[in-house]
Amino acid sequence: MTQPNFSLNRIMQPDLSLSDFIQFAADCSASGVEVRNDLTDPSLLGGESSDSIQKKSGECGIEIVTVNALQRFNDPNLFEEKIPELTAMMEAAMSVGCRRIVLCPVNDPEDKRTADKQQRDLVSALNRYAELFEKYEMIGLVEPLGFDICSVRYKKQAVDAISETQLSRFYQIVHDTFHHYLSGEKESFPRETGLVHASGVSAGKMISDITDDDRVMVDENDIMDNKGQIAGLYGGGYEGLFSFEPFSPMIQKLSNDKMKAQIYQSMEYLFR
Repeated sequence: MTQPNFSLNRIMQPDLSLSDFIQFAADCSASGVEVRNDLTDPSLLGGESSDSIQKKSGECGIEIVTVNALQRFNDPNLFEEKIPELTAMMEAAMSVGCRRIVLCPVNDPEDKRTADKQQRDLVSALNRYAELFEKYEMIGLVEPLGFDICSVRYKKQAVDAISETQLSRFYQIVHDTFHHYLSGEKESFPRETGLVHASGVSAGKMISDITDDDRVMVDENDIMDNKGQIAGLYGGGYEGLFSFEPFSPMIQKLSNDKMKAQIYQSMEYLFR
């Protein structure tokens, strides 16, 4: 399989400034980076100006591909306050040339809604935010989370909601290999997917005990069949973004050279 262009999620090296992370991504032959609003400095640009980030990304040939993320986007009790939050996020994204916002659902053990109510609220959320996505000419990437407490655990829930709203021009889904594995969902939706998040997990834990901290780079020790998941997506016509998103503190502590080597090894393993 031909190696696609790939991006790096900033969770890999949260202690680097965004400018330094962009430089690191370029040094790794990446084509893009994903920025986040859940790091130590919650501002998307980490205190740097949009002009300096635009200049750096232009010099390095790096695209800011997504902003991650609007949290609890499908909580009906928060719809009104999420509108200005999403607006501000879109303004910040536009200032650095980014056109995609990741949407993360309620993932809360205290969420007592029925499955039917959760699905209706998902549809309502997509309808509610559509005006903003149209105004700013952006795409919302709905990311199902495979944890059993998540209100959007399966990709089919998101695909069905997007279909019901007839808003596929504004919304796509994220196929996260980690969450696909945790959910046990068998079906993939390559035509409805706009972003693939890849990370690996090694043997040693029961599936119910696996957490984000176990997410490393992908190699032959991976128990989640990243290789098969990704081959299935591309074989089914997937043409969207591909990004590495390992959360493990072990990865975050690697030197730049060691992390670069692991990125190359993961790409070789997945696409050879």
